[in-house]
Amino acid sequence: MSNTDLIQRFYFAGQPFRGAIVKLQNSFIEALNGHNYPSSINALLGESLTASVLMGIHLKHNARLSLQARGDGPIKLLMAEAVMQQAADTNEEVTQHKVRAVARLSEETPPGIESDSQALQHLLGRGQLAITIEPEEGERYQGIVGADQENLSQCLEAYFNQSEQLPTLFQLATSDTAAAGILLQRMPHNDNYQAGDNTLNSNDIWEELIALTGTLTDRELLEVPVEKLLFNLFHEHQVKLSPPDTIQFECSCSYQRTGAALMQISPLEIESILEADQEIVMDCEFCSARYRFNRKDIDNLGQQSNETRH
Repeated sequence: MSNTDLIQRFYFAGQPFRGAIVKLQNSFIEALNGHNYPSSINALLGESLTASVLMGIHLKHNARLSLQARGDGPIKLLMAEAVMQQAADTNEEVTQHKVRAVARLSEETPPGIESDSQALQHLLGRGQLAITIEPEEGERYQGIVGADQENLSQCLEAYFNQSEQLPTLFQLATSDTAAAGILLQRMPHNDNYQAGDNTLNSNDIWEELIALTGTLTDRELLEVPVEKLLFNLFHEHQVKLSPPDTIQFECSCSYQRTGAALMQISPLEIESILEADQEIVMDCEFCSARYRFNRKDIDNLGQQSNETRH
């Protein structure tokens, strides 16, 4: 398996902790294709894509998790989405993650936004983050957290610590061509962990794992292979690996979905555009795919819409 786009789950034997590492390269580059975002927006998109995959480590197969940021700053809307599906070509419990992302910017961007080291509040202004989970089976869930921390990692940690009652560590990193992240999470379990002749309290072990992860540099997170990275960090602990899952960029847009969205526009507005341009052109914000609808296409869509209602 290629190590450029994957998620590697891991856990600690006998300890109530789990984690995951995400590496994005091809999928990150493809998500940015067709867009000309400033470097600071690219960096936040990479972090958001990585986080959307990391946050889904506890979900069952076939679910959609989206991370959406809204604010009154240079970024009006940013959305990263990960769709998790059971791999169809394997008998193993391997999940395919399909990701996409988009950002909508204000008309006026302030000076200095090209820098990739902008604080989150500088990019979003007064804003909030919404984490939405849509399982194929079961109820939709949404959690909200303020975008009032210095960076995305700290906002997500606050969300899990306060709303989910799960102590969690995020560390996210990006470059021009890659994004990566690590998540550590403490499960609701209070048993002591036996280590040789010593009985170590899980609180002490958790603090040790946090400190070890804090030594990790962005460059190491981006460039060091996953298994070597985990060994370097946690070789004094019994780290167990699950089978890695693949990640790829894939947009869920289609002619049918775009047409359905088009039919939400008023008939008068549709007619006005057709009279002026003879066709309606719609571009997907995520992947820049272009869809064209002439008068015959619109009539067919209207007929299909009427048949569906009846």
